[in-house]
Amino acid sequence: MDDAERGAQDAAPESARSAGGGGTVPALGAQDRARLLGRYGRRFVAGDAIFQEGAPAHETFLLQEGRVRLLRRVAMADRSLAVIKPGDLFGEGALLEGSTYGATAVALTDGVVLALDRPTFRGLLENHPQVAVRAVDQLVRRVRDAEDQIEIMMLRGVQSKVTGALLKLAGSSAGAVDVTISPVELSTRVGLDVEAVKSTVQRLRDKQYIRIIGERIEIPDVDALRRLYVLLGTRDELAGGSG
Repeated sequence: MDDAERGAQDAAPESARSAGGGGTVPALGAQDRARLLGRYGRRFVAGDAIFQEGAPAHETFLLQEGRVRLLRRVAMADRSLAVIKPGDLFGEGALLEGSTYGATAVALTDGVVLALDRPTFRGLLENHPQVAVRAVDQLVRRVRDAEDQIEIMMLRGVQSKVTGALLKLAGSSAGAVDVTISPVELSTRVGLDVEAVKSTVQRLRDKQYIRIIGERIEIPDVDALRRLYVLLGTRDELAGGSG
């Protein structure tokens, strides 16, 4: 058995076979996590760049602790793509031979990541289909999120973008809905700076369309928020036409 095969076996813990829920790569069990951290673990502190956009992609990462923000350089400015949470996979471009990272990964907090080279990670996916399925589920959801981002960014007004993003998160639900999202994550979804998002969220709260509890946003009446979204869209179109 070569190093890649041993690494793949190590990287396929009991919890990965049995963990349920969520579309991300499942969390690791305590013993497996300790073994993997000893071999592939890498600590980082807030502000560290885990990898840079355009750099050769040699490792795929599985976040264990902390939060990481993915940024892409667009028109001389850094734009947020996603906020990575524990259990999430990122830097998956390393699975392709000769590829480069499509974004820069910057640590938002102190944390720990598993850095898996291509043979090790591919061995994990090949030998443990359950892990592969969850990884694919996460990547598919990331594509859908990107499509939602494009749709939201095409809206004209700031309020329309923020309201549209909240409705996307609420889905087809009716009545009262809870959405767990931080201002940084919401700003990522709408392509705006955090302060603009905070200001808009405050206005929605003042008008009682939402309630804020920590990083949880409660929408007491989704239908009311949908009606507001339609009105905002009409206003934006009229403003655009008159302009």
